[in-house]
Amino acid sequence: MEIRPRLAHRRGLTPALLAGLVAAASVGAFIAGRAATRPDRANARVVAATTAASLSAHLEADARLLGSMVEAIGGDPSRPDDELLANLIRLSVPGRAMGIARATSTTTAMIAVAVPTNDRTLAGLDFSRRPLLRLALDLARDAGGPEVAAGMGADGRHTVIEAMPMFGTVDTPVDVGSRRQSLKGFVVMLAPAANDLGLTSSSADAHLAVRIVQGDIVLAAAGRGANRRPPDSATSVPVSTNGVTWAVEAWSTAGPSTTPVVELLVGLFLALVVGALAMRRERSIKRAVSEAESRAQEVSLVARAGPLLQQSLALSDVLPVFAVEISDQLALNAVAIDLVAEDGRLARAFSLGPAGAAHGLLADLVMPSGAVDAGEVVSVPLLRGARSVGVLRARPVKGLSASQVDALVAVCNLLAAALGNARLFQDEREMVERLRGVDRMKTTFVSSVSHELRTTVTAIEGFAGLLDGDPAAPDDPRNEYLERLKRNARSLGVLVDDLLDFARFERASSELALKPVDLSHIVPQIVDQTSSLLADRPVTMHIAPGVTALADLSAVERILVNLLSNASKYTPSGSAVEVILEAADGVAVMTVADHGPGIAEDERDNVFGLFYRVVDQSARATRGVGIGLALARQLAEKLGGSIDVGETPGGGASFRVTIPLATEPPTPPQSALTSALDAS
Repeated sequence: MEIRPRLAHRRGLTPALLAGLVAAASVGAFIAGRAATRPDRANARVVAATTAASLSAHLEADARLLGSMVEAIGGDPSRPDDELLANLIRLSVPGRAMGIARATSTTTAMIAVAVPTNDRTLAGLDFSRRPLLRLALDLARDAGGPEVAAGMGADGRHTVIEAMPMFGTVDTPVDVGSRRQSLKGFVVMLAPAANDLGLTSSSADAHLAVRIVQGDIVLAAAGRGANRRPPDSATSVPVSTNGVTWAVEAWSTAGPSTTPVVELLVGLFLALVVGALAMRRERSIKRAVSEAESRAQEVSLVARAGPLLQQSLALSDVLPVFAVEISDQLALNAVAIDLVAEDGRLARAFSLGPAGAAHGLLADLVMPSGAVDAGEVVSVPLLRGARSVGVLRARPVKGLSASQVDALVAVCNLLAAALGNARLFQDEREMVERLRGVDRMKTTFVSSVSHELRTTVTAIEGFAGLLDGDPAAPDDPRNEYLERLKRNARSLGVLVDDLLDFARFERASSELALKPVDLSHIVPQIVDQTSSLLADRPVTMHIAPGVTALADLSAVERILVNLLSNASKYTPSGSAVEVILEAADGVAVMTVADHGPGIAEDERDNVFGLFYRVVDQSARATRGVGIGLALARQLAEKLGGSIDVGETPGGGASFRVTIPLATEPPTPPQSALTSALDAS
């Protein structure tokens, strides 16, 4: 159920009541005038009562207009300035200056958006410097409805301000505390000129002075001598509408009336004139309010349709909600959305009510304009750029006005954009799935080829070893050929290891099976099994006893093998490699230190990047693609630890791996280690 902003509860005076009031005042003036010494006093009372009634109706109409503005923007002054200005211009009344004040405190309220006029503007008006205007905002905020006050405007003239509070939504908080906390701003309307208060020179004849006052401040005056102090015999009629405390004062400026009958006729004539003017004004106000409400409903439809279409990229979720929304707002008994299929034909995507089957050619459709009769089907093409992506068909119950048809076209443009985004999202998702499939095929291919190459390299190395065992003359050239064969077989083996590491790196996104692992028992075994990688480089181990970490056995093995392989590549022949295992600060610390050229400080963060290799002479002398250290870091992080590199005392690189210690002992017996070179 839609909740409108709360306007003043008191209804304005009807034209019949106004005319009756003037007629009654005229008859009373006639009766009193026959016995009074100053017959014009009755006429003054009539004019004062008429002016007060007209002013009250005037303020009530303005309150409804402010309420329409609040509803049009949903009670939210934080919307973009151009949207607020468009609504202000659309609902503004000639002779009024309307604006939006964004503020949560009326002591600092400044006009943020205003309708520009020829002779004045609301921009820069600071309510904190005008206590009477600020008081109106305070009262409007606490009352939750319209308030009226008068004070000095930005142009130095007395200004009447009418304000309606906004609380971020169309709902009004139920209590004063909530209203003060939820205040977001105000819609304000200023009327500096006297005729904007419904008082013109025609309000008083040549023998009467009429003015509207707030205390000692004269807001508007008409008639000769109206700006002077009124006599004690002046008639004063209070005006209390939307929080104002004004009074309409009228008094005679001429001598005694000699013809009471004339006064009666004049009063009755004034009653007829006032009644006619009031009826005309009431009809104009009703027509303006009706048009404003209709435009606000259309703007609200467009404003709500946008967020609905952005909630999801799935058409099955978006289309039903969208169809129900426009059906409720425009009173449609059938809505159908047809989309262009792959073969270029229209296919029904969603229907609400008896919409019939999809039919018609997109080329024959034109954008509708003008009103639509009740029961007539209106078809709106859904255009994405210069291309039609579908059509929306609707059948109104009571017909659609031209402005409602424009609103329907606007929301259909939003729907076309949402359909284009949904189709792009579907294409992107299909592309991602295809790329994932290609990536899986690539990883499987690399792994399979690497294993096949590993078998071939093992065979070559085996036969080379057999040939090497056959004694030959020292100067036999076959010795050199055999050495080259073994050297290239080892190089090929290193490349195969890199390929296997790459395949493992691609598969390392899977979760590891963490359990207590006795590193003091496992690390020496891994070093012993990889001794062939280190060749003639001696290994020194310092293993602390009883170091148990919460880890994955294969991950620990792969980290240590990659670090030892890296040390063998960059450590000169005969240089020692140290493996240290110890526990400190709740983590197991595993260190592999070599005595090679080391790693420059500015490159230490880069060596763990995929495919990165240090640019120096030692790196160019070795083969590899820079995968091992990247895989080691990824596995260490999955174990909840870390890896970094520093400098070995005396020169060289020192890699330090930390793994969280386990709170429980390892489960005996430990699983047997697989060969690091054959693990996959």
